[in-house]
Amino acid sequence: MNPQRNIKSSGHSNIKVPSFEVYKQAKKLLEDWELVVFPTETIYWLGADARNDQAVLSIFELKWRPQDNPLITHLWYKEQIKDYATIENEIQQTIIDKLIPGPLTLLLKKKEWTISNRSCPLDYLWIRLPSNTVAQKFLQVAELPVAAPSANISWKPSPTNAQMVYDNLHDNVPLIIDDWESFAGIESSVMRVVPDEDKIWKLKIQILRPGFLTKEDLEDCFNHEIKVEYTTKNPELSPWMRYKHYSISWHVRIFDNLTDIPTLSKEFEAQNTKIWILLTQELIHNNKNIIEDFSKNWITIIPRWTKSNLASCAHSLFDQYHNAEKSWINLLFVENLPEEWIGYWIMNRVKRSAEV
Repeated sequence: MNPQRNIKSSGHSNIKVPSFEVYKQAKKLLEDWELVVFPTETIYWLGADARNDQAVLSIFELKWRPQDNPLITHLWYKEQIKDYATIENEIQQTIIDKLIPGPLTLLLKKKEWTISNRSCPLDYLWIRLPSNTVAQKFLQVAELPVAAPSANISWKPSPTNAQMVYDNLHDNVPLIIDDWESFAGIESSVMRVVPDEDKIWKLKIQILRPGFLTKEDLEDCFNHEIKVEYTTKNPELSPWMRYKHYSISWHVRIFDNLTDIPTLSKEFEAQNTKIWILLTQELIHNNKNIIEDFSKNWITIIPRWTKSNLASCAHSLFDQYHNAEKSWINLLFVENLPEEWIGYWIMNRVKRSAEV
């Protein structure tokens, strides 16, 4: 739970603040093949007993999620990993030792007859151990592996708070555990260890989905040089990569300079367009005159914190997307950020949302 904020119960009966009684309720629901939404340091997740075919199927049905899109299995402590998957090499073990628990999903060889094939239809298991305290207590009390994707309708932005979850799923989930805002605000990094086809290294790490843990973070956790690469190959191996995400009901355009806005928005001029611009404080400070002109033309400026703190941009991205949708805007401009460190996966999500 975020110690800097006192969480108050919402007006929705299925949203509840964390407590031992709530965790016991969650355990009972999972045992009865029901769904439970729980928070992590990345986003909010829609969970079911990972061993139960029928419970897992209900996730796909509620989310309208393609059934060949795998789910992530959430565990409480590291020793559980060997109950469900095989650790095959020292690199996988180092990742587990140094980076788990945390915002990371590791692809491992699945042991037979442990996890529902609906959850992971291939021979692999997508393993995640959250570092969020509420998630850990929930998983500890549940005493079972929890299969979960993001707690939203499949093509919508991932939820970073309980209200976003409710706006997506309403009363169709009996319990949403509320831990205020997720720390990272963007999904976990998904990675695997594979042989290096270039034969330069025996093994290498592939990042199948960029997330809060970056290529640089992985390189830094080893005492020796190691090959780490982003890849879009084998999209069937990563949740989120095969299908279009963030297919929202309005248009997204990426811009470098505010002077580009009139040209980029020209096709919408005759449509009584409601426009938002999502940008950093630096760009606002350096373009005050242009900003004032925009404000006179029914364009809303949404400050996105600062380039010096890209984590704050990431934290607010999906929340701003959700607010834009609720405000029925027609066009959202998003400032292009440097694709370094966290900036890489921020712009990865923005570009996905801007796809036609």
